Amino acid sequence: EYLQTLRSGRAGDLTANQLQLLLSRKQDGEFCQTHIVSLGDLGRGVKDSRHQPGDAGTSQCFRDAKAYLDGFAGIPYDLVTGNHDLEALDEFETDHDNLQAWMDCFHKPTPQFHRYVGEKTLLVGLSTVQFREAPYSSHEVHIDDKQIEWFQQLVESHSFEDGWKILVFSHAPIIGSGLRVLQSVHIASGCAWLNHCSPNRNRFIQIVRQNPQIKCWSSGHFHLSHEFQDSLVQVGSCTFVQVGVMGPQSTRDGRRQSRFFRGCGDEYIEIYSINHHVRVTAQNANEEDLDATETKAEVRLDATIDLKNGRLIHAREQTNGKASGGSALTTETNDQKWFQAYVPQEEDGCYLEDLDGSIGDTFAGKVCWWHMADGKVLGLHQGQVVEYDAETLAPLGVVLTEEELNNREVLVVQNKTTLALVDEATSDIEVVHPNADGSYWRKLSRSKVIRLEERAREEAAKQWMEQKQILRRK
Repeated sequence: EYLQTLRSGRAGDLTANQLQLLLSRKQDGEFCQTHIVSLGDLGRGVKDSRHQPGDAGTSQCFRDAKAYLDGFAGIPYDLVTGNHDLEALDEFETDHDNLQAWMDCFHKPTPQFHRYVGEKTLLVGLSTVQFREAPYSSHEVHIDDKQIEWFQQLVESHSFEDGWKILVFSHAPIIGSGLRVLQSVHIASGCAWLNHCSPNRNRFIQIVRQNPQIKCWSSGHFHLSHEFQDSLVQVGSCTFVQVGVMGPQSTRDGRRQSRFFRGCGDEYIEIYSINHHVRVTAQNANEEDLDATETKAEVRLDATIDLKNGRLIHAREQTNGKASGGSALTTETNDQKWFQAYVPQEEDGCYLEDLDGSIGDTFAGKVCWWHMADGKVLGLHQGQVVEYDAETLAPLGVVLTEEELNNREVLVVQNKTTLALVDEATSDIEVVHPNADGSYWRKLSRSKVIRLEERAREEAAKQWMEQKQILRRK
């Protein structure tokens, strides 16, 4: 009651001690119930090379990130790991040691977290736990079974019937979220979704569908902006939120953005973009306390979740392509189409049902999909044959690349049991066999640890040959 009296009074009537009390409450989050969540990848990743102190996953990187997050005026924060946070191969021998160093730096007892903010509002974070031990791509964001069981029990103990609202955070999105994904990068490498290469990858969407109290699931990983229509997607009662990047070296499309959520009791949740790449003056920001020459990031309302009826309401004005705050809505161009992987829809007109023979032209513009006899879902998109998850129809990986299809016809024969290629010039036929687990998509990306070991052996062999040649000349 005392704090409420102070908050409702005029600032000029408060003593210095009373103002300091309100400030301290605001800083520790009790006043505004403010909380910061980092989605991981705290430092710079280096492709196929060793790391220096300060690069992603190193102890120095963790210390630098902690100093940065501690600088937010005492506002409490939590964080989860991203794939690059376990990448310090020269400093740590095992994923366990790398993860433990991250936990020790941020004083975390577990990789996951849960935090209560506001009335019956719960934040939940899940962390990846493997990099070196990944059987395929090191950059697959993998949540272990212990965290999944903990997550399900936590969600079920905070039920929809009791009025709970749960917001989930992970570095990569879950399969079935419908968020925009990069076919040529994350789909081809098998690291787009949580547990992408694991048989339990659908566990997350199943939990979401069974628990309408999960209102939001935020993720990053793709380094894409908030400007695309499928950066906010609603599946059932859950809104999946793509979160951009802050650093200019990390963005794929030139934009640097963060997300801001504003909860309004049991009525609605507002989702904003903080556009770091768009600077506004004090006058435009409508803040008299800023100097006229100062600028700040633009804050733009993107959508509102109506908690009463569960609807996601976009703030974009359809008539002129503008969004609240003034930023222009991005329109799809040919240069931006590579930012998307096609997701089949039940009635999209592209499904091939009675298929026995050629699927037709395989040019890059054609889109079609079909079921094999064993229930696997394959399709043609961007001149590639792609496999889709049978439950969610989300893309899993590339079966045949555009180069492999060059001058060859794709056949599905023998009552949809056999996928084959026929050379148009020689009529030679090649059968595309499924993997040992029954899937068709090629897990092309191998562990970074293996790639570095191979490179080291190649370099050693090269040096040996050079030394032999020098001895022969002598």
